[in-house]
Amino acid sequence: MNIKQPGFFFILFLFYGSLSLYALNPGLERPSYLFGDTIAIASEPDYPPYCMVNEQGEACGFSIDLFKAAAQAAGLQVKIRIGIWNQIKHDLEDGRIDALPMVGRTPERETRYDFTMPYMSLHGAVFIRKGTKDIHSLKDLKEKNVVVMKGDNAEEFLRREKIAKQVVTTPTFDDAFIALANGNHDAVLTQRVMGIELLKNLGIKNVIPLDFHIPQFRQDFCFAVQKGDTVLLSRLNEGLSVIIANNTFERIRDGWFGPRFKEKVSLVDILRILLFFLIPLIIIVGLVAIYVLRNEVKRRTKGLQQEVIGHKKTLEALQASEEKYRGMIMNLMEGFYSVSLDGIILDHNAEFCRVLKLDPENEYRGNSLDQFWEHPDDRKIYLEAILEKGFIRNYEICAQCSTGEKIIILASARLVRDDYGNVLSIEGSFLDITQRKLAETELHAFKENLEKTVAERTAELREKVEKLHQSEQAMLYMVEDLKQITAELQDERQKLIVSNKELESFAYSVSHDLRAPLRAIEGFGKFLVEDYSGKLGVEGNRYIEVIRQNTSKMDRLISDLLNLSRIFRAEMHKTTANIGEIVKTVFDEIATVEEKNDFELKIEDLPTAYCDVALIKQVWQNLICNALKYSSKSMIKKIEIGASTQNQEIVFYIKDYGAGFDNNYIGKLFGVFQRLHSEAEFHGTGVGLAIVQHIVQRHGGKVWAGGEVGKGATFYFSLPEKGNG
Repeated sequence: MNIKQPGFFFILFLFYGSLSLYALNPGLERPSYLFGDTIAIASEPDYPPYCMVNEQGEACGFSIDLFKAAAQAAGLQVKIRIGIWNQIKHDLEDGRIDALPMVGRTPERETRYDFTMPYMSLHGAVFIRKGTKDIHSLKDLKEKNVVVMKGDNAEEFLRREKIAKQVVTTPTFDDAFIALANGNHDAVLTQRVMGIELLKNLGIKNVIPLDFHIPQFRQDFCFAVQKGDTVLLSRLNEGLSVIIANNTFERIRDGWFGPRFKEKVSLVDILRILLFFLIPLIIIVGLVAIYVLRNEVKRRTKGLQQEVIGHKKTLEALQASEEKYRGMIMNLMEGFYSVSLDGIILDHNAEFCRVLKLDPENEYRGNSLDQFWEHPDDRKIYLEAILEKGFIRNYEICAQCSTGEKIIILASARLVRDDYGNVLSIEGSFLDITQRKLAETELHAFKENLEKTVAERTAELREKVEKLHQSEQAMLYMVEDLKQITAELQDERQKLIVSNKELESFAYSVSHDLRAPLRAIEGFGKFLVEDYSGKLGVEGNRYIEVIRQNTSKMDRLISDLLNLSRIFRAEMHKTTANIGEIVKTVFDEIATVEEKNDFELKIEDLPTAYCDVALIKQVWQNLICNALKYSSKSMIKKIEIGASTQNQEIVFYIKDYGAGFDNNYIGKLFGVFQRLHSEAEFHGTGVGLAIVQHIVQRHGGKVWAGGEVGKGATFYFSLPEKGNG
């Protein structure tokens, strides 16, 4: 490292002269930045020993101390915040901060920022893993994979000079060195002193710098301001000149890097010093001004110290909260992961290792997540989905463990952004649902086999009935066969009864076995909310609420399936029913007070019908509930119910002006578990219309519908007039 002392005496002369002019001529127009003004700057947390964060969470380092001293000498106060390099350089360019304390001067950056005179020069170095044999110069990087911090001058140098085959960027140099140490890349390019300091802080021992020099990557470092901010640039140059003149620069440098031998003072420098002794009046005025400014800075510093104490307490509370949150994450029964957009693992918990068959004793941060995708192209689809909405829920992924075993996981994730909306990482959790998917496959196969058996038996019966019709002329000779067929039918009926009982037992067993863990999940979720909601935090409470909502949804699904099963088996008791009274009763029962106030319900004179009152009431409950639900987001909240008589049938209809549906998918409308709207838009299980269809068909009627997306839907069902059913 070379710390420069540029020719500053002329600048100092101008600075003191300007102070005298303002003192003698108070009417002169002053610059935009006045004494005591506060400017905002930003510092990187991980660029030691120049810019970093100490144990108290405060910005520190050689460049930070130097900037503070220059700003104090220029009569400015400094407010510092911490941020990653790629963000804070954009903040300066966009005017969200006023200056940066350490910016390498490059051709690319001179078009975006203005720079003070340089205060030091740094030499670059190539860092490799111990044992690397094929990298001895810059030329050896031509076919290599080099990792640098995104937006750093090292990235600009590599791309400008086309040094490496592939340049990979990370949010910080910490991540770059961790990835290199884990074997993911070939080399890291950065400044030698900073790189050695980072390796020491991270405790990485298998990465070393190479000894060769890179003259092309020797850079001057300056203070940078927004392009065109000449007033602040002048003030910082003045402050830098002052601290160089009064040995503050030397003291700060020696404090961070140790003392060095003084260079010989040239004859020109001696003459310049003598020149300044010839104008003592100007120097005295300058010193008086500095004294006044320092007193003002001290006065304001006291107030800032109190504010810093408050910030420290807040930071400690945040750190404690973060530790509790992290402890909860690490003990989750779900796999937790945090990755960068290019798939580098930033964090994980023990369950992550268990599901993916990884050694829990090892650390996998810095490794790539790509190896766990069964099909690499699936990650692109996953990334597009989460970037489109900012999150995903219940996303099924075909994955493979470290052992090569294929599994299916159910993942939920979200984008993590900074205060300015920039994406930092992806955080999510997942469950291994491989066994559940196998169980669903087996259940589906069982259902198909059962339906096939019923179909075969039904076909056999139809064939025998057909033979009876064809043999009417020989009826006398077929009596014995008829008895035999009747006996077979009775036997088949008994088998069907047994099968129905088995199905009923199976349904009860499934509902009992599924509902028992659901009740446990709901109960423990309720206990967590009641007893630990204050400790879980906002995100933890939201997770618990998601668990309880999904548990409730599963319980409703089981109830709907059992209800559908009971409707298949229930005996019908038909009677003449007043449909109009049934409709009014159902609406009063299921509509909330708010819905009754918001919706206009129009009911025509409805005829009586010969039906099972309980089952038809179930039909109207499902249809009115759907009309309320799918009209809840519509501007027009109106439901119309009417009827007409056609071809000895009574046709009832219910019309709404809600979300409607696409007629191209009408074939799915009455299927079990078939939904034309996502769960996020409207809650439901997809069983309600299937129940409606089955009840109406048992009455000898039929169900159909019509609609248009965004303009509402109309559902119809018919019942035979009395005596025709």
